[in-house]
Amino acid sequence: MFILDKFPTAHEFYTTYWGRKPFLVRGYIEPSSFDNFADGDILAGLSLEDEVKSRLVKTASESQKWSCDHGPFKEDTYTSLGEKNWSLLVQNVDQYHPDTAKLLQSFDFSPKWLMDDIMVSYSTVGGSVGPHIDSYHVFLVQGIGKRTWTVGQEPIHDEECIAGLDLKVLKEGVVGKTVDVNTGDVIYIPPHFGHEGVTLEEAMTFSVGFLGPKMSELFVEYGYHLEQLEKKNQRYSGQGLTPNDSRFMISDNAQNTIRDMFTNSLKTNDFATWMAEYFSAPTHDDDSDIYESLIEKGDLLQALQDGEVLHRPDHIKLTITSSTDGHMNMAYHGARVPTSPIHTSLISWLNNHDTISLSDINEWGNVDDYIDVIQHLYNHHILSF
Repeated sequence: MFILDKFPTAHEFYTTYWGRKPFLVRGYIEPSSFDNFADGDILAGLSLEDEVKSRLVKTASESQKWSCDHGPFKEDTYTSLGEKNWSLLVQNVDQYHPDTAKLLQSFDFSPKWLMDDIMVSYSTVGGSVGPHIDSYHVFLVQGIGKRTWTVGQEPIHDEECIAGLDLKVLKEGVVGKTVDVNTGDVIYIPPHFGHEGVTLEEAMTFSVGFLGPKMSELFVEYGYHLEQLEKKNQRYSGQGLTPNDSRFMISDNAQNTIRDMFTNSLKTNDFATWMAEYFSAPTHDDDSDIYESLIEKGDLLQALQDGEVLHRPDHIKLTITSSTDGHMNMAYHGARVPTSPIHTSLISWLNNHDTISLSDINEWGNVDDYIDVIQHLYNHHILSF
């Protein structure tokens, strides 16, 4: 693991470290930022909720094995745990605690369309989830307290884990560089690099994770998308067959024909639209898609004229793709936002900025050209005053 004097530039990050090398940057996050982020009490409260994914991991010792219990938990769960050797981990905290989502502002260079969630852990002295690997990229942001981390220097692709556990703990541990981290320190760990954290002082860790889909998932989901496009869901009709395809033989020519059908389907504008929709889908169930009271276009325009500024909440994940005709597709929550080529300036702005004012819109052109889309974004929680 490389200890850097400062966080790498976006160019350095993607060309040198992304998916290749772990690193540590000390003091990257201002300590005062954590005053507004989720703390142990907030995590405990979230862990009582049915819809929240949470885990309680107890560290192995001479008298006990590793254990992992899944929430929701009871209020009295925490009264009997003691003061050492356990960790509470809660998923999707960025969705449930908006102030914690502000941590994402420190990672604006990241591919947010691949973002999975911010998982937050509270751990007591000795708390750990054991030596393990993840299939995703992660920034481990140290909040309060102090932990020691051991990070491997090479990816592990044939890991052996301890059998019989509801937790993937590497059988042979992690061989690598060991460092202590304090509030504001950030470790980047690429996929499949072994790592193990152990708490030295009561600690909070904020894990910002980026996870890509498996190829099988992409094939299946795109297939479902094609099912909805009857006229474009082409059937293979055996075109171009020869005597080489007699009886049970599928010739190289027939294989190439089907392969070309796959390839041609992936080159369409429909594929670009699907990509935006697919990667914008939420990582957890969320029924707060639309406000109970929708804003009228006139009220929205009046608010902007009065100087109000629209903000994109930090946890909102938009996805944007370019079609072969140059049109930009934008999606949220698994659905395409209704836009046309005239809205390119708006889409580009949302990719690079978190606020929209009337003066911004005036720079793009006529307000009337954009107000319908902005109304849609507001009424779907993508923008708010």
